[in-house]
Amino acid sequence: MYYAACLKEDQCDGCGVCIVSCPEANAIKLIKLNGKAKVIEICGLRCKGCGLCVEVCPKDALEVVLR
Repeated sequence: MYYAACLKEDQCDGCGVCIVSCPEANAIKLIKLNGKAKVIEICGLRCKGCGLCVEVCPKDALEVVLR
């Protein structure tokens, strides 16, 4: 078991602040959902669960959970 960031999709507006704050390369990516809405995708294998993305998210769209 390990800790990793988890997205609350309904709250994410795709601003990308989390991507910039993440110290792990390619752990968080911006994707399109249904061809238009932008949200982030978290790679659980790369995410170390540090919580920096949670701290900087202006929409409270992320949380660190035990996986």
